[in-house]
Amino acid sequence: MALSSQEQLALMAALNEIKLERKNALKRMFQGTKLVRKSLVQDAKDMYKSAKDAKKKMGGVPGLNAPDITIGIPPLNVGIFKGINLKKLININLSLCLSVPNINLIPDINLGEIPGFNLPKVRLNLKGILKYKDLFPNISLRALVWAICIKYPHIELPAIAVDIGKIFEIDFPNLPKIKVQFPEFFEIDLEVSLPNLKLPDVNLPNVVPQISLEVPKINLGELNIPGVNMPKLLKIPGFPKVMRLLLELFDVGDLPDIIADLGLDFLQDFVASALPIVQQVKSGAKAASSWGSAAQDLHKSFKTKKHMPFVLPGNARDAVIAVRTLLRQSSAEHAARATIETTQFAVSTAGLFADLGGATGPATSAAASLAKLCQKITIFAIEYKQMKKVNHILKTSPDDALSSELFNVSPLLGCYYLANNTTSNVLNVLSNNIIEDDWMANAANNKRKHLDPLIKDSQKFISKSRYVLSPIKQDKGMYVELSGFEKLKARFALSVKKKLHLAPSTAKVKTHRYIG
Repeated sequence: MALSSQEQLALMAALNEIKLERKNALKRMFQGTKLVRKSLVQDAKDMYKSAKDAKKKMGGVPGLNAPDITIGIPPLNVGIFKGINLKKLININLSLCLSVPNINLIPDINLGEIPGFNLPKVRLNLKGILKYKDLFPNISLRALVWAICIKYPHIELPAIAVDIGKIFEIDFPNLPKIKVQFPEFFEIDLEVSLPNLKLPDVNLPNVVPQISLEVPKINLGELNIPGVNMPKLLKIPGFPKVMRLLLELFDVGDLPDIIADLGLDFLQDFVASALPIVQQVKSGAKAASSWGSAAQDLHKSFKTKKHMPFVLPGNARDAVIAVRTLLRQSSAEHAARATIETTQFAVSTAGLFADLGGATGPATSAAASLAKLCQKITIFAIEYKQMKKVNHILKTSPDDALSSELFNVSPLLGCYYLANNTTSNVLNVLSNNIIEDDWMANAANNKRKHLDPLIKDSQKFISKSRYVLSPIKQDKGMYVELSGFEKLKARFALSVKKKLHLAPSTAKVKTHRYIG
């Protein structure tokens, strides 16, 4: 039956009122808000603990040195001399046993022939490390390096040369009449490319972020991190490569701000655990490069991955099911991030310490621990960038541009809207035409069967997220009922407190918890 002109006008007025209320509901929920971390302290503690664990495991690998960068320059790695039989290195002929690649790069001269060789200082540096130190002046430098390489096959030859140079105060590249070149090791490139320094496309209508990212490269020497003497640290062989790896993992230009958030302890222990890999272990730089590549692939996968097209059906029930599917997919993706690309990071570690004999266990464990830390940093960085993207949208988007498309850009924001609004407001946003929608034909059943589970999914998503909306303008859905097991634990904890007189006898167990 056709509507009269008066009825059509009334219908148009009702639809306009619904559209206005839709805009106002989104505006009330998100105007002046942003995403912030729930617990910056917890994030920092977690990252620091992982870095400390990686450093500890790296220090347990025979022949490797996990430095303490707080003093600016790592201590001498005297551990490489443990177990070396100096007596066997007198008058040794290496012509038939050059089983160490590039050993000829080390000059075949006795240590006593090196200008400035100081035996008393060598004795002091190696005190308690090995016997027969008086034999050093007559020991061939090449033979000594060869013996160390044979004992610690996982250590890179240039790193051994650098450690010996520090202990003996030898500057290999400047030895008289001797040319020693370690191209990959000693060449320091402070320019680091940031090829993926971009924010993903924003799918909100009429919203184009005005972000200037004219930072194709960054100079490590210009990084200003409070408490870190960057110019001094860059003189450490391998340190620039470690910082390059860190930049690749974060894939952001504001590394100093992130380090400030996570804490200087995290940076120090990360460098201390990564430096022996990059600087001293054979294929270590290659492994670090692989970890960086895996991180870049992970960044790209999150940039290019798109949620299902959010085309709302005319029926509110179908729209609720569609949004619920989106939230479930996003929640599963969020929960799985801790294991995403594990294979890539693991493959980068496999074979790093091949044929090590007794050192295989601790060495592989150390490399795996560092790879896991790199993966954790990458995931942290991805979520950090997504938070920045969402906050930019909230700050710059016109209020009338916000719509149900917001769920595609940030399912977390959609969760806050769904959990904290009235049923009518939720359906208003999800439905194309709530007046002609058949949802109201069996409203109570539809709400129980479709909308209530959607709200529970939203609450779970909010509870698991690392970030929280601040300020929360409406919080009617921010409290969820405790599970039976949670209530049981709470009752037990309260009974103990009552017995210890730490809680009043009238105290009762809370039935709900705040999820914001």
